Amino acid sequence: MKNTQLALSVITYTYDDHTLAAGLLASMAAWDVLPRETIVIDDGSKTPFALPADGPRPRLIRLEPNQGPARAKAAGLDAAQNRFLLSLDADIRLPPDWISRCLREAAKPDVGIVATPIVTDAGPGLLADYQQLRYGLMVNFSGNADVAPAGLWLLRRDVWQRYGFHDYPHRLHEDVHFSQTLRRAGLALRILPEPAARQIRRLSRQTMVRRGWVWQGRQYLAAARHNPIDPVNAFLLAMRNRVASHQAANPAFLYYDLLYLAFALTSLLREAGYQVDAASLPAVLADALPHPQAAALLRADLAGLGLSSGAGGQASPLVAAVRNGVRSLLPDNADRALEQAMPHLLQEDAREDWDISFYDTEAGDAAGR
Repeated sequence: MKNTQLALSVITYTYDDHTLAAGLLASMAAWDVLPRETIVIDDGSKTPFALPADGPRPRLIRLEPNQGPARAKAAGLDAAQNRFLLSLDADIRLPPDWISRCLREAAKPDVGIVATPIVTDAGPGLLADYQQLRYGLMVNFSGNADVAPAGLWLLRRDVWQRYGFHDYPHRLHEDVHFSQTLRRAGLALRILPEPAARQIRRLSRQTMVRRGWVWQGRQYLAAARHNPIDPVNAFLLAMRNRVASHQAANPAFLYYDLLYLAFALTSLLREAGYQVDAASLPAVLADALPHPQAAALLRADLAGLGLSSGAGGQASPLVAAVRNGVRSLLPDNADRALEQAMPHLLQEDAREDWDISFYDTEAGDAAGR
């Protein structure tokens, strides 16, 4: 089936990450099924995307100003003209036979979306290892899913035309909205066990934290508007299991979990209207760490995430309770684990090759809060 051309439209999206988009276009030459149409949505990039000089010429659609992932996807899928639509983010890389192995399933009338697991493959390093463990999608899962993650969808055009989120008003979480719509219509979200796709975007620590909270934080933030205590306790309980699992994989992962904890808990207090407590919490949690260098780095990372890095001072009863909850999550070897992580963290700070992500933008950050 090498280089067979089918009634397929491929749609991808770029926002200031043109190297990733160009790499995706170049990688398509190795696919055993080629699309009749390729569309690139440039979602208001500061420097417009330039079509590659070599190879097939995609159709380029530029949105101005930046609309966010949900509107970019809707614009691309609306513009596509073929029977099958493959929507994939610019950082996704497919095995050569991915389409030919998934297409038959997508043709079934009771199927809304077909996808496969997406494994994180951001290269070497402690942070990349952590992201591979934490942020793969549908790994070790197959069957009918509740949500088909938005980074990789294969679907029929008639499904999109009838059920698509053409007027969805939000920047993010379009995958949850679309998945719920399809499931209510009786259409399956089919995750095939293989072949897995790879997500190659290299995320910095701070972008990783924003990304994780965008995915996980909605339910906790909604509950925090009524009373912060229950969502804080529920989040700490969830993180207890997460920290234990990650420690079994690599003790040096502890710093990433603590950074995520501090960001999420502060966001919950802010959402609940506890502004004074939220302002003091980052410094209080940093002071609670048993490793001074890691504590200083935590303050700096939280400041980079837009959170207070001032002096901790006297903790309020609420902040003290949150601090004690975080302390209870620390493993007995926390000092040694943080010491083990420090050389890797300092190496990360010296790098300048992180891929741009919409989670780094002000709008993306605000949408996640």
